[in-house]
Amino acid sequence: GGFGGRVFGQGNGPQSHGFREKRVGVMKAWFNAPLTIWDISLPFSPIDFLLRFVLPVAGFLLAALVIKIIMRQIMKKFVKDPERGRAIIRWTRRIVGMLIVIGILLAGGALLGAEVFRALKKFLQFLNTPFFTSGNTSISVVTLILIVPIITLSSWAGRLVASGLEARSLKRFGLDAEQAFSTGRLLRYLVMVLVFIIGMSIIGINLSAIGVIFGVMGIGIGFGLQSLIADFFAGITLISMGLVKEGDRIRSGEYDGIIQRIRLINTEMNTFENETLIIPNRLLTGGTIHNYSYKDRRVIIKNEVDVSYGSNLDQVIEIMEEVASRNPWLDTRSEIVVWVVSFAESGITMQLRTWIKDVSFRAAAASWTNLEIWRSFAAAGVEIPFPQRVVHMASASSKESQNSSAGEDHEIRAVRNPSVVDSSDSEAD
Repeated sequence: GGFGGRVFGQGNGPQSHGFREKRVGVMKAWFNAPLTIWDISLPFSPIDFLLRFVLPVAGFLLAALVIKIIMRQIMKKFVKDPERGRAIIRWTRRIVGMLIVIGILLAGGALLGAEVFRALKKFLQFLNTPFFTSGNTSISVVTLILIVPIITLSSWAGRLVASGLEARSLKRFGLDAEQAFSTGRLLRYLVMVLVFIIGMSIIGINLSAIGVIFGVMGIGIGFGLQSLIADFFAGITLISMGLVKEGDRIRSGEYDGIIQRIRLINTEMNTFENETLIIPNRLLTGGTIHNYSYKDRRVIIKNEVDVSYGSNLDQVIEIMEEVASRNPWLDTRSEIVVWVVSFAESGITMQLRTWIKDVSFRAAAASWTNLEIWRSFAAAGVEIPFPQRVVHMASASSKESQNSSAGEDHEIRAVRNPSVVDSSDSEAD
């Protein structure tokens, strides 16, 4: 056993050392040789991939993490407004993310070297290869990609026109608020369509050929998109006729709120519970629209209250008029009216009618008026009765007195009628 161990130790020592050197050489050759994945030979080695791509990308990510931590600490110490701090952090993340993407692209380009240009050329040739040809129109992947900036540019041009032609500037031409809103919105969509058509012509798409294709497809699609088409034309009706505009308070069916945005397909409404409703336009044009601010944003709020029958109505009217005159939302051009509505079971019903400047403050103005009426009545001693009914119960003694008084009345009536007495006497005889 000892001999075997001695032979093993002496004979295998140099062999083991040579095997380790051979293995290290193989590893060095693999790390320095071009990397091959399946049958694809890449223009970089694993060591190049590690040193020229992985480590820089890891450095970019680590630097981004450090920047985010530093920015959070700076926001906590120097920025007092939480909303502003969150906005700065959000923009910092966006900028850092863009820098990371740029760094990864640069690292990948440096790793690939001249191969990146050949790969990019092949990729661009693939993108430019048409997959649809009709007459002079050829559509490739690049064409579809270019449609995205065209749509973005048309939308931006439409918003630019809408912001330039505000309602105030259009009013200079003698247009009212509804007409100014409708004109501005129609001009916006007209500019969007023109920019889109010009852009499509620039990238080489013949809209007449595309129109024929979509016309054939529209026959079948139209049956499945009837509601969407109805919403589209309903949106054009709302915008062109000026039935409603952004900022109006409306009630249509079960919907009640303020219009935030009118689109071609739907309308965005914000309720008084801060709920956002997306209403299809056909539901607005298909029924009655109660527009509180169609021609005039002023409205009348009605506050009704009952006072006891013992109240001085002249004093009550003066108090209610004084409360209305202190209303913060009062339209001073209008008249304050107090009406005696009815004589109810529990009291006299009074109604205060107050004009306010804007329908948006209708609920707040009504609540403020009710509270001030209650305070003023309490200070003046005017009673606001609650529902009540008075019931009179007759006692037993009162019933006996009523019966006795009824008998006396009968005797008196009998004495006053001598014919009745005589006839009774004759019958007794």
